[in-house]
Amino acid sequence: MRGTMVCSVSDTEEGRSALELAAGLSKRLGLRLVLAHVASGITLNDDDSESVSMKASREGATRLLDRLAAEYGVSAAERRHAVGDEAARLGQIAAEEAADLILVGSRPRGRLRRGLVSKLADQLETETPVPVVIAPPRARAGRLAATNGGPR
Repeated sequence: MRGTMVCSVSDTEEGRSALELAAGLSKRLGLRLVLAHVASGITLNDDDSESVSMKASREGATRLLDRLAAEYGVSAAERRHAVGDEAARLGQIAAEEAADLILVGSRPRGRLRRGLVSKLADQLETETPVPVVIAPPRARAGRLAATNGGPR
């Protein structure tokens, strides 16, 4: 059975670390990959009309997803974008795509603090029953990532 993974994508370190992990996992595990970008904003009506700012957000999201998909070698991945509350809309996209998991990025916590911090993952906990996986921050330039689980 082929599963589906929704990856929250943004042009930030958090979004890029999530996309980097999603690209590898989707290849290794044979998962269908859906890249999702949610722009902050307010949707005023439920009909098909679109404000100028919503159109600009949609077009910007399309360009961002296309650029990052090409950059990370997942051009075949499906792409979804939305405007509104990030956790609510991401949960909605995951439900519509029948996702088996949602992948989000995390922020680095500093040298002495451990664990992964993701405000979005915390918010998703109340928005969707879909399991959320938090991608660790990417290794900084000049630092080697541990390959055997040892200290960095």
